[in-house]
Amino acid sequence: MAMVSYRALWFSVAIVFSVQSCRALAAGKGSKEADKITALPGQPPAVKLQQYSGYVNVNETAGKSLFYYFVEAAADAAHKPLVLWLNGGPGCSSLGIGAFQEIGPFRVDTDGKTLCRNTLAWNTAANVLFLESPVGVGFSYAAVKAEEVYSTMGDNMTAHDSYAFLLRWLDRFPEYKARDLFIFGESYAGHYVPELAVTILASNNLPHATPIKLKGIAIGNGILEFAAERTQLYEYLWQHAFISDSAHALIAQSCRNSDDPSPVCESARGAAYGQIGDIDVYNIYSSTCHDKKVRPSGSKCTDLAEPCAQYFVEAYMNQPQVQKAIHANTELKYPWTRCRTYNLKHFGDSPKTMLPHIKALISSGIRIWIFSGDLDAMVPVTATRQSMERLQLRVAEDWRPWSADGKDVAGYVIAYEGMVFATVRGSGHMVPIDQPERALVLFSSFLRGQPLPPPQRHSDGD
Repeated sequence: MAMVSYRALWFSVAIVFSVQSCRALAAGKGSKEADKITALPGQPPAVKLQQYSGYVNVNETAGKSLFYYFVEAAADAAHKPLVLWLNGGPGCSSLGIGAFQEIGPFRVDTDGKTLCRNTLAWNTAANVLFLESPVGVGFSYAAVKAEEVYSTMGDNMTAHDSYAFLLRWLDRFPEYKARDLFIFGESYAGHYVPELAVTILASNNLPHATPIKLKGIAIGNGILEFAAERTQLYEYLWQHAFISDSAHALIAQSCRNSDDPSPVCESARGAAYGQIGDIDVYNIYSSTCHDKKVRPSGSKCTDLAEPCAQYFVEAYMNQPQVQKAIHANTELKYPWTRCRTYNLKHFGDSPKTMLPHIKALISSGIRIWIFSGDLDAMVPVTATRQSMERLQLRVAEDWRPWSADGKDVAGYVIAYEGMVFATVRGSGHMVPIDQPERALVLFSSFLRGQPLPPPQRHSDGD
């Protein structure tokens, strides 16, 4: 795509935000002091942690309020960057998944009431902000014509609301206005992250704008080209012996291309998918959950890959004392759920490809890392590698192994001019759950702008 297209992309975003001036996005109601969490119910004793949560209103007309959870760095918070974490879906909670299953300071035990410490939490390296977005996800809500608002969700609205949230949140926490910002996300955040980044950089150039010091973005197992990734889902399953040769051949005969919506193509794909049985396509070698009920507290709290963890988190979030402690709106008429279901095909203005956004961000000079767990069939590493090839970037440092402990190969990495792509060996769709140590090393290296460490060389006999 020609450079004029990228300039047009920046210009279109600038027009949107010139209509509603940045000064109109004044700080909403609420305060840092009111949002402070004294202690979470069930958290371990003697935990010294500065944590906050609450609402930021991003649109008075619709009464749209986005819920956040913020954890300051465990040490030297004043000199560490700010990281915004976004889960995908679209419609999945960054609080319940990102904060309490992946990278936050706590895990939920099997009883749905007790918390234990996550020793590999990302707030060891940064101040981490989790946002439940778009509106309607988790505890975020619209107070006026809610169902109408939820039914019109899309990428542009999500980017607009998330940008408004950031401006107002920074007014509430002004000490972070001059801090470097990095945005991390996974899955459908392959849309959210680059769209928000483009919005921030375009808006920074507007008159009277409040500049946001965006320094980089990183996306894990991101949906970048949905149709191509869906095609690769069946290729990946076939290559790993989860579907038969005949089912694979039938898809090839029935589907004209990756975008083929015909009944005959959908039927062939459905028949193939029906062969895989009860496995988790987000990690083809992980265990699956067979008991969704909470049970007495046990040792599973520290097992990040516990297959039923999401149900323990759901039980925890729906406790009245928890909702009170985190300042959630307890008058909402529906329980907290992990994901609000959206049909991706009808999620408003969802681009077929995010590569123009990635190209635009590369030209801006910010740091960009994309990484993939190699056991994910839903967004296979093979599809992401094909997307990287379509960017047609020059290779700065060719494919090589990297290590988190200096011994084992943690994955592979290639550095392009303007972007890094890495794999995480032995991980599925959610890298911090499946490989928490490797995820933390990747995260820390990204923040420092340093190459992923190579395995140490060992002589024979060592």
